[in-house]
Amino acid sequence: MANKKHIPLHQRLIRLIAAVGIAVTLWFIVNGNSNVLIIQDFNSIPITLIHADTLAEKNLVLAENKNYYLNLQVKGTDKNLRNITVNEITAEVDLSDIKDKGTYDLNVEVKGLPNSVIVNSMNPTSLQVVVDSIIKEDMDVDIVLEGKPANDLAVISAKSLEKVEVEGPQESLARIAKITATANVNGLEADVTRHLEVTAYDASGNQITDLDILPNVVSAEIVLGKTKSMGITPSTSGNPANGYIVTGVLVEPSKVVIGAKDELLNSIATIPMEAIDVSGQAKTFTKDINLTAPEGCYFIDDSGKVKVTVTIESPIEKSYTIEKIGTNNLGAGLTISKIKDTKAVVKLEGASSVLNSLVASQIEVYVDCANLGPGEYELPLQTNLSQSLVKSIIPEKTTVIIV
Repeated sequence: MANKKHIPLHQRLIRLIAAVGIAVTLWFIVNGNSNVLIIQDFNSIPITLIHADTLAEKNLVLAENKNYYLNLQVKGTDKNLRNITVNEITAEVDLSDIKDKGTYDLNVEVKGLPNSVIVNSMNPTSLQVVVDSIIKEDMDVDIVLEGKPANDLAVISAKSLEKVEVEGPQESLARIAKITATANVNGLEADVTRHLEVTAYDASGNQITDLDILPNVVSAEIVLGKTKSMGITPSTSGNPANGYIVTGVLVEPSKVVIGAKDELLNSIATIPMEAIDVSGQAKTFTKDINLTAPEGCYFIDDSGKVKVTVTIESPIEKSYTIEKIGTNNLGAGLTISKIKDTKAVVKLEGASSVLNSLVASQIEVYVDCANLGPGEYELPLQTNLSQSLVKSIIPEKTTVIIV
């Protein structure tokens, strides 16, 4: 029988202490130090806005539709921190207490953390949300054209056959500069109806995306034809205030562009415009006028909108002495042997802007000898001025001898 080897006591103590140390080390590796608190970060946790559906029930809507994220820092033992499941951490902001439009600071609530850890910090702790009223409004759709039709034709009319209902935040609706739908007419040879998607834009040309547009596709009627430019002849009706006269009517622009089918376009000579009523007016005024296109015609590029300025002034009187009386339309081979009067006084009445710019050298006084043979005649004196300006000519008549 072999002899059992004897291990000295101090070696056994050393081995025992080493074993205990290894065991403790392994325990700490597995379980951590339960008495030491450490910090851990959890970043970019999505923040959920809960009860957002209650806003629509109150005709409210979030002014900004964007994503929010939370950065979270928690404190706990290593063991407890390792027991946290990141996917179970949630962050919420409750919108249910919002009753009216306005700006709200709402607390962020964190869920999914065990009670054994402490929230050391969180950013943000609250969210500022802006709530606006939901507005509905019916709006027209402008048709934007791309390309050029075939056969030297032009698009003479492009219009939506329906309006759209726009719904969204009040602030967003106020930003709308235009609602458009784009039609490609390149190579088009005949009239057509197109179904086009609708988009809203602000004054800078940026698309407004937080709106609901119904319908979001509209029917548009595209009509082809020929175009031409035409002048407008304005007129007035009624009488200005006592002591005042109409001295001018200016239309801007002076011409409009119309479009129609070729055969119809050739038959149109003028664009009708209602007379401008000047009754009782005592000063110059300007009026915006929407012209009415003849049936089957269309104004191109809003050219049917003109600005009419009617100049109204208080008339003045002026007299001019004309040193020579001339003759007009004297027959061939005939001469004037005598004109009794060698000068005349012309009295004019009209607008100061007209008479103050007129000089005597611009005024002609004459007798008309048309169809007269040799003989002595008493003929009325005439001028080269508009009859509306001439109040009197003295003398009214003169004696002329033709030989």
